[in-house]
Amino acid sequence: LELQKLAHQRTLAHYDAQTKHSIEMFKSVIESGREALNALVLVNGGAVVALLGFMGATISKGLPQGLGANLTLPLLEFGIGVLMGALGFGARYFSQVFYSSEKNKLGIGFTALAVGFAVAGYALFGRGMYGAFCAFTAQFAL
Repeated sequence: LELQKLAHQRTLAHYDAQTKHSIEMFKSVIESGREALNALVLVNGGAVVALLGFMGATISKGLPQGLGANLTLPLLEFGIGVLMGALGFGARYFSQVFYSSEKNKLGIGFTALAVGFAVAGYALFGRGMYGAFCAFTAQFAL
């Protein structure tokens, strides 16, 4: 009887450790997702501000029309990247609402949507960077 009690306590302790581990891993995933969306908004927003600042400062000095025209698409891509980050935060919020109300299928759907927004936002950042690179290269090529 004593051995059974010890085995039962060991099993309970094992399940308790597994549950705590799962909870901590879930918290880690949630935190990582939040930080990825924060970074997405930060890098795309910073790129928008930098391009607008550059364009505003050089307009008074005679911004070449070709450069200004070539920077509009990267500016738009960075701006949409910020929007993707904001939509990702919204989807992340709704996924947590649905998970907490035990509607896991909807929670999974909104989690996938948040991931999709994040991937799209980072892809737009990459496209915007390449577009800005091409615009500056074309303007200032030796």
